[in-house]
Amino acid sequence: MRYCYEIFKVAVEPSAATGLAVVLSNNFKRNPLWNSSQNIGIVLSKGDVELGVLWESYGLQGT
Repeated sequence: MRYCYEIFKVAVEPSAATGLAVVLSNNFKRNPLWNSSQNIGIVLSKGDVELGVLWESYGLQGT
């Protein structure tokens, strides 16, 4: 969630960030099929994100 917000400026639901986390993981990149992948699609849905929780994850409580 944090990466999506920092890079894409989009607040996404925790479950939506899971696909991106998998693709960015070292285990995914070590998979032999990764080298033959030309396109990867990830659905990032935004919605029920409580911004207070997001700000707390940044250490911005009370901002």
